[in-house]
Order: sequence, then structure tokens, then C-alpha cells
Amino acid sequence: MSRREIKHRGLTRMLSGFFLGVNICTVLLLWLTVVSTFVSPNEYPTFSLLGLFFPIFLVIDIAFIFFWLIFRFSLVWVPILGLAVVSSYAMDYCPINTKKYESDSAICVITYNVGGVGTTEAQLQVVSYLKSKHPDIVCFQEMSGSLMNMPEFLQFVDSMRYYKVIGTGKYILTRFPVMGDTLHIDYPTHPTRANSSMGCWIHCQGDSLLLVSNHLESNSLDEADKMEYKGMILDPERERVEKESRLLKRKLSGAAYYRGAQTDTLCTLIDKNKEKSIVMCGDLNDTPISYTYQQLAKRLDCAFRKTGRGAGFTYKRNGIYVRIDHIFVSKDWQCLKCYVDDRIRASDHFPVVAYMQKKH
Repeated sequence: MSRREIKHRGLTRMLSGFFLGVNICTVLLLWLTVVSTFVSPNEYPTFSLLGLFFPIFLVIDIAFIFFWLIFRFSLVWVPILGLAVVSSYAMDYCPINTKKYESDSAICVITYNVGGVGTTEAQLQVVSYLKSKHPDIVCFQEMSGSLMNMPEFLQFVDSMRYYKVIGTGKYILTRFPVMGDTLHIDYPTHPTRANSSMGCWIHCQGDSLLLVSNHLESNSLDEADKMEYKGMILDPERERVEKESRLLKRKLSGAAYYRGAQTDTLCTLIDKNKEKSIVMCGDLNDTPISYTYQQLAKRLDCAFRKTGRGAGFTYKRNGIYVRIDHIFVSKDWQCLKCYVDDRIRASDHFPVVAYMQKKH
């Protein structure tokens, strides 16, 4: 063997060792993002932020599958093992469902954060959208008085003969009779924010159903923060990245701290009514790889996970692409169809639409 061949083989081994090390580190970090969903942010808020990096490590790990297939087939098991361990979480984040069912007995449920609906034109878009869907249940978050009292909106509500349940920033419309008083759900929240949850019991298809609308702790990122984040991605200058990363970490971990306690409160409510029919939805301000989502998913079915397809981002602004609006239902409901409707851009969120029917 020539000196040149020996040198080439040595270089090949060195590069293989380097990329194998990178791959192993990626797999370990990918698994760690999943581990973070088991720990309450109320106890370790900063650790809970690791879940935000799940899609990054997932994409890198998948890329390594193709890399090893081309350059060293014997090592392809490393990224495949990494993916296999978190496969169910990958499906939570980006489900792959092909079949969508239709049924005359299905009800339509919409959850929609309308906080970004500020102009008359945008409000009319919301009204027109609802008219096209004829939903049986609508749960609004960040509902403004101007939209709530808009003549066209009130006319639509009257025409559909909706029952109304009104709370701070939340507004429920239901075609099913409301039973009893509004259920106000108390949990810790930042004193300067109006995040809260409320519910009601309704008589739906011959049974009582607990309907809960949520707007969990916001990450409190204002437009300036979001623009800085976008600028940081486009121009990753070191000092700027370090400064903005510290600021984002402080704000995100602060919000996660409250969401941990809020999630535990919601889980307690579900556990107390585990024999009952439940629909729990709203702006949870958390992605599928989070303590909030995973704790709710242990108790209820996520409509999008069951019948949705793709990442289904409900918020896409300033380089931030996340699915933070969700619809969960109890096991006595069959999810037939669920999607994020990104055709309507009246708000900074997209509505989540779900069709479901009672299991026989």
C-alpha cells in the first residue's frame, strides 16, 4: 500500500470519527429535548425550553441517515436508532395522516386566537370565515370588545342561535345548551398579563360535555423582540446573538414557569372528570414537544395528532413558526378531520378546525 493510500485511509477514518461524534451528540441532544417534556417547567423552567430545539436536532439526525447511506452504510444504524426512540414524538410534532372521514353526525369545533384582529376589514374577514364554516362550537382567545360587539358579528351569532359564554379575553359560542354557570379556572399567572382559562358544561348529543377554552401564559415577546429574533437569524453577529439569546431565555423561561403550574391545574380538572366527555382547546403557547402538550396528550386525544397532516403551524410571524393552538378531546370522541386553516390571515394566529363524532 502506498503512502498516499495510507494517508487517504487515515483521513477517511478521522472524518468518519468526527461525523460519528457529531451524530452521536445530535442523537443525545434529540433525546434530551424529549426528556424535557417529563419535567415540569414550574420546577425547571429553563430546562423545559429544550423542547423548542426538537425539530432542529430531528432534521439533522434524519440528514445523517442519508449521509451514512452514501458514505458509510455500516453506521446508518446510529441516526436510525436516534429517530426510532423519538418516533412517537416526531408524529406529535408532524403527524402523517392520509385518511379524512366525513359524517353527518360530526360536529365542528374551532379554536381561534383573534388577538391580532384589529381593523374593521380583518373583523369582517373573521365573520365571513365563520359563516362559511357553520361551526357548532367556537372558542376564541384574546377576544376584543370591538369584534364582540360588531353588528355583523352579532347578526351572525343570532342567526346561528348560539349560546354565549363570556370571560376575560375568552369567548365561547356553542349551538348546544349551556348547563349551569361559567367555570372559572384559577391558576397562577403573571400579574401584568390576562392569561386565564374558563369552561362550561353543555348538553351535547344526549350527554353532558365539559368545554374548556384556554389562553395559557404568553411568552410576552413584543414586536420589537420578534424583530430582533428575526434579525438575529438573518445576521448572526456574535454580540447581538448573545444579548438577544439572554433576553429571549429570560422571557421564555419566565412564561414556561407559569405554564407548568397552569398545566397541572388543567390536568387535575381532567382527572376529576375523567369519566366525563371533554373538549379542551385554545392557545396553549406551547409546541407539541412540551410539558403542557404531553401532559394533556396523556389524558386526552389531540385532534390534529389523530387526523392532521404536517407541522400545522398556527403562528408564523418574524421567523417564528410554531403550532401552539390545539384541540384535545376525551376518548369517547372520534376525531374525523382536523387542520390548521392558514388561508385566513385576519389574525397573527390561524384557526384550528376539527370535526368529531361520538363513538358508538
